[in-house]
Amino acid sequence: MTLYVFNPEHDYALANNDPHFVAPASAIRFADECATVLRHIVEDEGILFLPYQEKHFLSFATMEASRELPTGIDRVCPWGWDHAIALQLREAGVPEHLLPTREDLETLRSLAHRQTAARAMRFLHQQLGNELPLPPAAELLTSVDEAEHIIQQWHDVIFKSPYSGNGRGHLYAHGICSPTLRQQISGVIRRQGAIMAEPLLDVVQDFAMEFRCQGQKVHFCGYSLFNTLHYGYAGNLLWTDEAIEKYLSQWITVEQLRNIRDVILRFLEDNIATAYQGYLGVDMFIYQGNKFKINPMVEINLRMTMGMASHILRQCYLHPDTVGTFRLEYRPKSGELLHCAEELGRQHPFIRKDEQWHSGFISLTPVTENSQYAFFVLLQTN
Repeated sequence: MTLYVFNPEHDYALANNDPHFVAPASAIRFADECATVLRHIVEDEGILFLPYQEKHFLSFATMEASRELPTGIDRVCPWGWDHAIALQLREAGVPEHLLPTREDLETLRSLAHRQTAARAMRFLHQQLGNELPLPPAAELLTSVDEAEHIIQQWHDVIFKSPYSGNGRGHLYAHGICSPTLRQQISGVIRRQGAIMAEPLLDVVQDFAMEFRCQGQKVHFCGYSLFNTLHYGYAGNLLWTDEAIEKYLSQWITVEQLRNIRDVILRFLEDNIATAYQGYLGVDMFIYQGNKFKINPMVEINLRMTMGMASHILRQCYLHPDTVGTFRLEYRPKSGELLHCAEELGRQHPFIRKDEQWHSGFISLTPVTENSQYAFFVLLQTN
């Protein structure tokens, strides 16, 4: 039996790198209110670990909660591994042999550094640079002077913390390095030892390729087509891989996409699969310059991703004639999220066909008067 953990604060914990890290209140609330989304995307009925609730363990089969670690657990599968979740699991009674060692966790953290994506981009340049125009790989900088030099070189620059995700930890420059920006860059370098710099590009469409490391092999799972809001995750389109490839082919050929996929597979097998087991996502985007181009290596997320979750939902639940959206909804005011869910339910009644999701609205997580976060799915026939 597998013990699952929804720890979306994982990116924060990686950056902090302290086993006793306490996530921001908003991240804890998100994890608390949305953890049961995992019951729709896991491989077995399993058990859910709820570190922020009084009753720590929830059975997906019975939906009964308990403070006692169930017997028969032989595998632990968090959203992402870091020192903080490993300590929480250890303190909850999970046997040591089911947890990664400190050395394992340090290796995973090293691989999660944005330098890994930069190395992957350089590999893509070596393998595909002659046939496909690619932006330069991210530069690792260790001083504000280096940052000023890169601004002079590229003019429009995005600076990223080595450990960050979903648009957090990003800074922007347009030809000058203001005193405020200098201070911000200096702070990132002081906390994380460096900062990454990339040319700031005109993004047209975000998407990702999803993979799974199993043994020494890496398998391509599918595509993720997603939207962002203020550089943060907004939601995924629940389309088939074929539909996503057709959509992307207005900017890049399917053959080029698949060549990129094959090169990334080789990089992941040589550099990631030896130390990491589980799902991972490679974020990409189409951008506009003098013509439409692709950035095939924005970042590598060594964890479960919303894109992979969307892919599983599409495969396991949706009727072949159905398309839809999977999105995270946030409403801070009391009762607002519940009202939204009730209104969507009235406007779009949920309908099954052939025991599959066919159309309408469904909330994948419970919504109460006090809820602020939920995962919603809205479906329609194609």
